[in-house]
Amino acid sequence: MRIRYLAAGTALLIFTCNTGFAFDLPGLNKAQDPADLPYVSLPRPADAGMTALDSRLQALRAEAAADPDKFLDERTPEEASMAFGLPAQEEELFPSRALIANALAQAAEVRIKVDLSAQRLTLELDGSSQVFKISSGLAPEHATPGSGRCFRPDFMESMHYSSLYNKAPMPNSVFFNGNIAMHGTEAVKLLGQPASHGCVRLSKADSRTIFEAVLAHGRANTSVCVTGKTPAK
Repeated sequence: MRIRYLAAGTALLIFTCNTGFAFDLPGLNKAQDPADLPYVSLPRPADAGMTALDSRLQALRAEAAADPDKFLDERTPEEASMAFGLPAQEEELFPSRALIANALAQAAEVRIKVDLSAQRLTLELDGSSQVFKISSGLAPEHATPGSGRCFRPDFMESMHYSSLYNKAPMPNSVFFNGNIAMHGTEAVKLLGQPASHGCVRLSKADSRTIFEAVLAHGRANTSVCVTGKTPAK
């Protein structure tokens, strides 16, 4: 899936499907100076609590200016919004993330529920349910986003290779929230606790069960709802 951002005061999204997964921001060159990027106004309280955020923003803007294509391919939509001064993420501005109403999610044939607090994933299908151990993202930097929201899967690949983490294999990938996916892992001993960079890891066998259920019934008939809060390690 490919997402294009056009920023001219507001954000306009154009969607195309592709075998790759990337974001493009036209008009930005790799040699562009960070000072040329849109300025993001940040709140500045009396205390020094914003220092870390200011530093992170500066680092993100420098990285984006050095190589916009790579940055938008590898960073989350939230980080892209920060770096390029896009509006705050609202559901109506980001339909590409396949957000759906909770009532619609409950009517789906395949219902997948990701409980961050319990580190469990429940698959509901044909009147029965299965519960699997997962590893969600490590908080605070990589905590899996989307709690309290439901999504429609928007991209699937039987063997995806991460463009962010050294082409790490991600078998049975089902992407449902930007670059967040459910996929298989070799690190089965860590299942049941946060361990990922944001994705929802399962054993290879369990991820195959999820993948085949979505494949058989279709992405349009599947919902993924995220609840809870990532536990502290």
